[in-house]
Amino acid sequence: MSYPEQQNPPAQPATVKPGIAIGILIAVIVLVAFCITGFAAPGFLLGKGGDFPPPAPSSSPAPTSAPTSSEDSPTSTTVSRATRPRVTVTRRPVPPPEKGVQVIADFLTKIAGNDKAGAIALACEEQKRFMDDKIDSLLPLGSRVAITRSSGTSKFVLADVIGTVENRAAKGTVIADRTEDGSFCVTTFSIRDA
Repeated sequence: MSYPEQQNPPAQPATVKPGIAIGILIAVIVLVAFCITGFAAPGFLLGKGGDFPPPAPSSSPAPTSAPTSSEDSPTSTTVSRATRPRVTVTRRPVPPPEKGVQVIADFLTKIAGNDKAGAIALACEEQKRFMDDKIDSLLPLGSRVAITRSSGTSKFVLADVIGTVENRAAKGTVIADRTEDGSFCVTTFSIRDA
């Protein structure tokens, strides 16, 4: 008996299933992202020391050096370079210079007393030309405002003020700066309805 020749079906090209293709694509993207962040951006695979030394063990307390400070600079505390540096920045409340607070109080008194020329005379030289219009628009003569709180450094004073401007409750700020001769002058002010 003879067998008819068996015909082999035509060979189909190899195809990749969609799920496997998506998986491979995601793996390639993750690998590229890992290489970029590991070698380029943060560079954690390069092994360089970087800008920061490794963290100190948490079980040992870090020795600190004596803090240094000045009137205008923040206090900082650091540890030796062998361990991770710890910097603490704090500001000690420093009362603002009395001369600066007094200039602001005098400025407000001149405004309340209808003495525009006297108020302008207390302004800093470069601000005097703007002060006439600023007084007329924000703090007209006769306005009664007083300092409620003041803060600042040896170079400037910022005073919060509250009171009455044209029979309306108002609040704002007045700033005075130290001049080269050590005195203070009014730089600017801002008044708005309370």
